Amino acid sequence: MTAGGFDALVPVTDPDALREQEQAGAALADAVRELLDATVRTRLDPAQLHAAIPAVREVTESLLADAADGPRGLEPSSDGRMRVHGNPMVGALNPFAPPLRIDWDGERAATRFTVGAAYEGPPGCLHGGIAAAVLDQVLGVIPSSIGLPAMTATLDLRYRRPTPLGELSATAWLVERDGWKLRLEGELTDAEGEVTVSATGLFVVPRVAREHLGTPTGDAGEFAPPAG
Repeated sequence: MTAGGFDALVPVTDPDALREQEQAGAALADAVRELLDATVRTRLDPAQLHAAIPAVREVTESLLADAADGPRGLEPSSDGRMRVHGNPMVGALNPFAPPLRIDWDGERAATRFTVGAAYEGPPGCLHGGIAAAVLDQVLGVIPSSIGLPAMTATLDLRYRRPTPLGELSATAWLVERDGWKLRLEGELTDAEGEVTVSATGLFVVPRVAREHLGTPTGDAGEFAPPAG
């Protein structure tokens, strides 16, 4: 999983049309992300701010003319993988997402990304809750990449120093696996390579998923078939 997807493939009727839709949606999210940043940073006077509101609302209404009633959940992508396109960390359609593009090389999950004013907590620094969300997402790539749909059970963080806004990196790796449980570690680093936040997480495959997968037999996502 590199962008909120799962490795199991599903058939896609018209991948080219779906890819075009994805690209257009991602481009829109990029534009709204720029608007979000501009909204935080602008110093226009009150009259100018009020003047901008009708245009923003007009665009919002046009988008809602054909929209889902609620969250979109898992949907097939043009590459056949299921993805949560609205994920706030990796969702290509979510303008709040940085977005993270996470690579998995079989040993480590890693991403490099940039955060600006919309993610500020302490002055000039990343909000601690965003740091936690980033590490939770990067750690969570590992179970899904080896075929385990695990969810976060615990996430322990150590904030070593403030994380400056700008270019950041996050890395995660598997420490131990015990059946349906995985213990993972990760770290967030700044542009100078200094570790700013470290994390230890316990991820567990929920019971409903275990019933479908059977019994784990190895570290690469193999399972004995369910009984019966």
